[in-house]
Amino acid sequence: MRFRRVLLVNPPHVDQGGYKPSPLGLLYLGAYLRKNCGGVDVRMIDGAIEGEWAVIQAIKELKPDLVGISALTPGRHQGLWVARQAKRLLPSAHTVFGNVHPTLMWRQMMEHYAEVDYIVRGEGELTLFELVAGNRLSSIKGLVWRRGKKIIDNPIRPMLPDLNVLPLPAWDMVNPRMYPPRGEGTVNGVDLTREVRFPLIFSRGCMASCTFCSSWMIWKGYRYRNGKLVADEVEMLARKYDAKHFVFQDDTLTGCRDEIILFCKEIIRRKLKIAVYGTTRVDKVDYEMLRYMKRAGFYELSFGIESGSPDMLIKINKRTDLQMIERAIKLTKKAGIITNALMMYGLPRETEKDKELSIAFLQKIKPDETGTVGAVWVFPGTALYEQAKNAKLISDSFWLGQKPYYIYRGGIGGDRINRRMQMLDEINFRFGKTLPFKAFSLALAYKDRFMRKYIHEH
Repeated sequence: MRFRRVLLVNPPHVDQGGYKPSPLGLLYLGAYLRKNCGGVDVRMIDGAIEGEWAVIQAIKELKPDLVGISALTPGRHQGLWVARQAKRLLPSAHTVFGNVHPTLMWRQMMEHYAEVDYIVRGEGELTLFELVAGNRLSSIKGLVWRRGKKIIDNPIRPMLPDLNVLPLPAWDMVNPRMYPPRGEGTVNGVDLTREVRFPLIFSRGCMASCTFCSSWMIWKGYRYRNGKLVADEVEMLARKYDAKHFVFQDDTLTGCRDEIILFCKEIIRRKLKIAVYGTTRVDKVDYEMLRYMKRAGFYELSFGIESGSPDMLIKINKRTDLQMIERAIKLTKKAGIITNALMMYGLPRETEKDKELSIAFLQKIKPDETGTVGAVWVFPGTALYEQAKNAKLISDSFWLGQKPYYIYRGGIGGDRINRRMQMLDEINFRFGKTLPFKAFSLALAYKDRFMRKYIHEH
């Protein structure tokens, strides 16, 4: 073995819109290492929940010779903080980064941050295992490493053809009960305001290639698990940790109809009283499937609708149309499942007419909920990012700065740049954590909430 003590770290001060879910990807990595690397001490610390001091203490106590760090783009600097602390406390320790940002921006990270020793690109289980096990560095597909001062990018590793071979996530590496609940109301006797929401995956990847998303570049296709095995996982969590509330983190949960129905039949047969949330595409649902999902405990489905303008759906390569959207919302409601329309505003080349069409379409289909972050965020690995670079709005050096993402405020395809919104974005970045600005943001949030209510009522 090349490394005998491995510490997997979810960095502090990272969240998803104010919510801090358990780091499912690290739990998968931990389970795979533990199963295949006999004699290696593998542990995990979730700094997002436990804080900076807990991360430092974990490094001091385990004295790892390898620290594995997960880094999404908005949390890349928090991940680098972990690497610097590891090097400060244990100069001989090595660090390895994985997840979306290192996968896409591997060269920049290796060139600018000496605290990064290795990067795992793409799917991590096999690559991390071979690194820990001591395989020759040049032979490990998916690995980025250094030979002296030279950065070596090994050939990318093909994705696992069968996700069913992966061991279940190592939930015993964290305290599952320390994670927060999320939701309102009671479903199947489950109080969503009190029960921890456990994450699951049914699949990896997506069937689309929307211009604002990098999932297609990361996963390069769509793969799914066996429905019975997913039901086994749910039952294990229910029995071992008294889990009752679950969320599927898939981009397209219902990509394989037969396996989803099999999963639902297993949950029903085993009489598991659970509440389940998921996200999927409007072209991947039908009434029979939705009826099974309702009986199995699915209480809400989010659909990436994005726009009510046919032109915008084409421009963002959504591969759906208004008829598909209307049908999906209608059938999901008929099945008794809450519908959440995920929308995007401020997309490149979106006209006032497009915005009006979106509002009118929402008034027509009347989803139970409408979700939007209020702006378009630009991330590496997306077609939108390449458009922004071609328009000279951004360069790769942006990610060396502290801003978590680039907010699109015009400049592509003839769009006028909204200087006023850019100024407000800058104020938010610099002063957003101060009390006066929080009060201002809260007022805007209530205004947005009122407008969504108005749309539903009219």
